[in-house]
Amino acid sequence: MKSIHVHFLLVLMVFQACNMVNPTESIPTYIKIDSVRLISTDPLIHGSVSHKITDVWVYYNRQLLGAFQLPAKVPVLSTVRGELQIVAGIWENGLSGMRAKYPFYSLDTFSFNPSPAGIIDHIPTFNYRTGDSLSTVYLNYDFEQGNSFGPLYGDTTFIKTNTPEDVFEGNWSDKLELSDTAKFGQSATVIDYTLPNDKMCYLELNYKNDVPFELKAEVHQSSSVFNVKLIGVNTSDKWGKIYVNFGTIAASYPNATFKFVIEATLPAGRTSGKVLIDNFKIIHFK
Repeated sequence: MKSIHVHFLLVLMVFQACNMVNPTESIPTYIKIDSVRLISTDPLIHGSVSHKITDVWVYYNRQLLGAFQLPAKVPVLSTVRGELQIVAGIWENGLSGMRAKYPFYSLDTFSFNPSPAGIIDHIPTFNYRTGDSLSTVYLNYDFEQGNSFGPLYGDTTFIKTNTPEDVFEGNWSDKLELSDTAKFGQSATVIDYTLPNDKMCYLELNYKNDVPFELKAEVHQSSSVFNVKLIGVNTSDKWGKIYVNFGTIAASYPNATFKFVIEATLPAGRTSGKVLIDNFKIIHFK
C-alpha cells in the first residue's frame, strides 16, 4: 500500500508541475471581417466613396490587438462584454510595404459579448471624418462638369471621355491616349494650389492604364518652377485606387504653390496606349 501511495503522489506532483509550466490557455472569440464599407457623409464635399482599404487596425477597449490584412479573423481574449475600435488601413503611395492607418476615415466601433471559440461576423463601416478641426476636401475632380487637366508638354493631353468601357463611375472620366504619332503626353491641373505645410495631406486617385504613368508635383516657389516625382504607377487592366502622402512634399516647400502633373510615354514596340483617371482628390486636415 505504501508504494502505491508514493506512486500516486509522484503522478500528482508531475501533473501539477505540467499545469504550472503549461497553464490553461484562454479561448478567444474570433471577429470575422471579410470586407468593409465606406459610406458618404456629404457627397457634394467628399465626392466618390470608392476605396482601397486593404487592412484593419484593431483595438479592444482601446488596447491595440494588431493590424490585420483583409479578409481577417481577429482573436479577442475576454470573458466580459467589450468594444472593438477599428481603423481603416491603406497602402501608402500604392506600396504594400507601406501599410498605414488612413487618417481621414472615421473610426468603426463594435460592442459584443464574448463567445469563446465562436465566430462573430462584422462589416466595419467608415466615412470621411468631418467637423471644424477634421478633414476637408481641398479639391475634387470627378470630370462630370469639366476637365481640370490641361496640356503641359508632349504630343497629347487628357481629354474627357464618356465611352462606357473607359468610365469608372458617373458619366465621364479623363483619358490620355498615346499612339505612334503621339508617343508622349504630359498634363497638369490648370490651377495652382496652396496647401498646408504643417498638416497631413493626401492625394486620392482612381486609375486604369495599359501603359505606366508618373504622378508629379510642379512646384512654384519664388521665381523657380520644378517638378518633384511623387510615384510611378504600373499598368492595371482594372480600375484601381491609390493614396499618395503629399504632406512631406508640402512641408518641404513652404510658401510654394503646386500643380499636379501626370505623364506617360508609349513603351517601345507599342503602337497605342492609354491612361484613364477619375476622382482626383486632395484631402487634408483643417
